[in-house]
Amino acid sequence: MPAKFMRRIVSILAGSLLVCATPALRAVDPIPESQQAAVALKILDAYHGNCPATAPKKLHVVYFTPADREPEPRYQERLDHILEDIRSFYRDGMERCGFGPETFDLDRDAAGKLIIHLVKSQKPEAAFRRSGFQQDTAGDVFSRDQIVHDSRPVLKAAGISFDRETVLIFCNLAKWDGQAMTFSHHSPYCGLWTQANGLCFAVDSVIQDTADFAKKEPMLKDAEWGDESLGKFNTVFIGGIAHELGHAFALPHCGERWDEQPLGTSLMGVGNHTYREELRGEGPGTFLAMASAMKLAARPLFSKFDKDMTRSPKLVNSELHFSTNVTRADLVGRPNALRVEGMVKGTPPVYGVIAYFDSKRDGGYRAPAATAVPNADGRFAIEISNLAPTRNGQLRIEYCHANGATSERQASFQVSLDKTVDLAQWEIAQALEPLCRAVLHNDLNAARTELHKIEQSRAPELAKTIAQKLTATLQTEPKPVPADVPPGVSHLPLGDARPEVAKVGWLKAAANRIPPNNQIESPLLDSGKFYATGLFAHAPSQYVFNLGGKWKTLRGEAGLHTLHQPYGSVDFIIKADGKEVFHSPVIRESAKASYDVDLSGVKTLELIVGDGGDGNGNDWGLWLDPILSRSGNH
Repeated sequence: MPAKFMRRIVSILAGSLLVCATPALRAVDPIPESQQAAVALKILDAYHGNCPATAPKKLHVVYFTPADREPEPRYQERLDHILEDIRSFYRDGMERCGFGPETFDLDRDAAGKLIIHLVKSQKPEAAFRRSGFQQDTAGDVFSRDQIVHDSRPVLKAAGISFDRETVLIFCNLAKWDGQAMTFSHHSPYCGLWTQANGLCFAVDSVIQDTADFAKKEPMLKDAEWGDESLGKFNTVFIGGIAHELGHAFALPHCGERWDEQPLGTSLMGVGNHTYREELRGEGPGTFLAMASAMKLAARPLFSKFDKDMTRSPKLVNSELHFSTNVTRADLVGRPNALRVEGMVKGTPPVYGVIAYFDSKRDGGYRAPAATAVPNADGRFAIEISNLAPTRNGQLRIEYCHANGATSERQASFQVSLDKTVDLAQWEIAQALEPLCRAVLHNDLNAARTELHKIEQSRAPELAKTIAQKLTATLQTEPKPVPADVPPGVSHLPLGDARPEVAKVGWLKAAANRIPPNNQIESPLLDSGKFYATGLFAHAPSQYVFNLGGKWKTLRGEAGLHTLHQPYGSVDFIIKADGKEVFHSPVIRESAKASYDVDLSGVKTLELIVGDGGDGNGNDWGLWLDPILSRSGNH
C-alpha cells in the first residue's frame, strides 16, 4: 500500500497494543495447518447456516478514462481474461489451503458478459499526474479522489455503493510506445478496505494480456522497473492487480515462512513480481498463503454470506502468552523459534487466529505468518521457527470473526544475531498492561494502584521506571524550567521539563507518553523498544526549552513510532540559540538518530522534526530519552 495513504486506514490495522497479563494457560497442542480449514469451516457453517442461492456480493469493475482518451483496444476482452485468471488463482489457493474452490464472483449480465462500468472524466489526462513511484504523493491522492468522484454517479445509477461493495477501477493512464518499446504510467495503484467495503486501483494498457505471460520476448523498457520481457511485464502488472485486489479483500501484507518457500512467493508479500512466472520457467511463481486464505474464508465475497457484515466485533476474552518452548516435532531444535499460546472468545464467534511476525519492519512484505483455530474452549497455539534477526519485531495477532471482521492485538519481540528470541519487550508490555489501561481511561487512582503493584513485583526495572513516568502524566504538578533546576540536579530528562513552546503537526504535544488518539491504543513510547521518557513530536513539530546557559550536553535518540515505521519519514533537527547543531538524515522504518550535542553556555534549546520532504502523513516522530546533563561525561 502507498506509504502516505496509511493515515486513512491505520485505525483498521492498528488495533490494541495491550496484552493481557494473566496466569499461564495449560499447554495446548497446535492444530496442524492441513487440518485447520476443516475445523474453521465447522465454526463458520454453524454461524451462517444454509448457503444462499445467489451470492450477495460480487466484484464490480470500472473502466476510467480521461476526457481526451478513448479506452485501450480490446479492453473488455482483455480485462475479462485477466480477472478470470486472478479468480482461478484465488480459487486454487483456497482449495490448496483446505477451504474448497472458493473465489470471488464477477458482476455479469444475463448473457454472461462481464459488466464493466465505463467512466469518462470531464478532466483531461494531464490532470492526473503521479509525482513519483513508491510513495503516496499529493498528486496520487488527487487522482484517486477525482477518479472516485467521477465514478460515483455512474455506479449509483447502477445501484452500486462504494460504501458497501468492493470495486476495482482500471485507469486508462498509461503510455505505450510500440516503436520505442517503452512503457510508463501515472495511475494510482493501491488497494484499501474497511469492514464493509473494498476499493482497488490498477492501470490498463493494450499490452496487458494473459496470453503473453509465457513470452520471454520482446524486451521493453518500463519507466519504473527497467528492462523486462513482455511476459515479465504482465507478471508484474497482472500480479499487481491480484495483490491490490487482496488489499481490497481486506488482506494485509505477509511473506512466506521457510517451509512455504518451495510454493513460491506469497501474493501479499512481493508475489506480484513472480505471478505466473512458472509459465516462463523462471521460478515457482506465486501462491496464496494460509494466513490470507484463513481471512478470506469469512469475507462476504468468498464466503457467499453477508450476515452481520457491518456488525462491530467484540472480544469477550483475549489472553496471549509467549515462550520459546515449541512442541511441534518439525520445529524442535530449529533456530529462532517462538510459541504463541492464548485464549479468545468473541462475538461474532472467532473461527481463526492469524499471527504476523515482524510485520512492521518493512511494511509486512516479508513477514512470515502462521495460523490457528481456537478449540471449543477458545484456546489455541501457534508455533513458528526461523524468524529473521530483528531489533524491532512486531507480532500482530488478528482474530477472525465469522462475519468477516477482525479484532487485533500486538506485542513486541526481538531476535538476536545469535539466533535466540528475546521476549523482554513483551514482558514489559505485559507488566504495564493494567496501568496502561488506567492511563487511557485517565484514572489516576487506578494508575497509582497499578504502579504500587508493579513496584512490588518482579517486573523488569525498565517497566517500573516507565510505570512511574506514565502515572506522572496524569498528575497536574508543574514541571520545572531547565534554567531554574537547582545545580545539584545533574541530569534532567526533557520529558520531565517544561517547554516554552510545544507544537506538533498532529494531535497534541505530549511528554513521556503518546497522546490520546483513535489510531494507537497505547500510551507507551514505542520505537522498536519502549522508552521511559521522551516527547511526542509528529511532524512538523517544535519544542523550545529555556536552559539559561546552565547545562552542558543533550544526549538521546529519536525515531518513528513502531506502528508508523513502514510508512513515515522524518528528519530531526536540534538548534542551540538559533544555530543548527544537529541534523539527522531522513529517518525511515526502524532507523534511529542518536545525538550528543554540546550546550555549553546555551540559553535556548530548540528541537524540530521535519516531514522528510514528502508530506507529514504517518510522521509520528519521537524524541526518545533526551536527557540534559551538567557535564560532558557519560
